[in-house]
Amino acid sequence: MLPTNDTRRGFLKLLTAALMAVLALCLLVPAIAYVCSPIWRRRDPEGADDTFSDVCALADLPAGKWQLLTLEVVRRNGWAQTKSRRSIWVRRPADGSQSAAVLSPICPHLGCPIDWRPERSEFVCPCHKGTFDVEGRVTAGPPPRRMDTLETEVRDGRLRVRWQDFKIGVAERTPVGV
Repeated sequence: MLPTNDTRRGFLKLLTAALMAVLALCLLVPAIAYVCSPIWRRRDPEGADDTFSDVCALADLPAGKWQLLTLEVVRRNGWAQTKSRRSIWVRRPADGSQSAAVLSPICPHLGCPIDWRPERSEFVCPCHKGTFDVEGRVTAGPPPRRMDTLETEVRDGRLRVRWQDFKIGVAERTPVGV
């Protein structure tokens, strides 16, 4: 016995509805995952703050000498993630302690890059001849404040730094929100 038009039509309706449901799921599942991903993002089990970026092993830094290193900064804002590279001046104390001093290489006067002059034991801004001592304090020129220090932590023998931008041209150290 051959199927009637009603059963054939009903079967095609059912098949079309199932196909549409599968297509809807194929579109809906990634959309839900995208919206909910910040909620499900894994957290570091040790409670590490993800605003700190790994720089290097502390033991790799020469004691008592300033070194220009590169830092990869990852910023997360909900679903968006941006990566940028920043330079930082790093010095491990000569006493061999498990810490490091980190300075931003951006001049607080007009934002020019600051260079270290080891023969003179000072930092120099080439734009307007601002100079800073070995600790980053202003010794001459127009900079309105010392070089900006950056927050650090040592975890498992590795130096981690939190990058922060600061307002330039002002005497107070004012963070700039990104």
